[in-house]
Amino acid sequence: MSGDALFTIFPLVSILFYIAPVIFVIWFLVKLLKTQQEKNKILTRIADKLDQMSK
Repeated sequence: MSGDALFTIFPLVSILFYIAPVIFVIWFLVKLLKTQQEKNKILTRIADKLDQMSK
C-alpha cells in the first residue's frame, strides 16, 4: 500500500496534511507580531521615561 492509496482511503488525512502546516505558520506569525507589538510598547515607555528624566 503506497502513500497515495492512504490519501484516497482517508481524504480527511489528506486535508489535514496540507492544511496543518498553513495553520501553524499563521499561528506563529500572529504570535510573533503580538510579541513585537508588546516589546515596542515597553520600549516606548522606557524612551518616554528617559525623555522626562533628561528635562
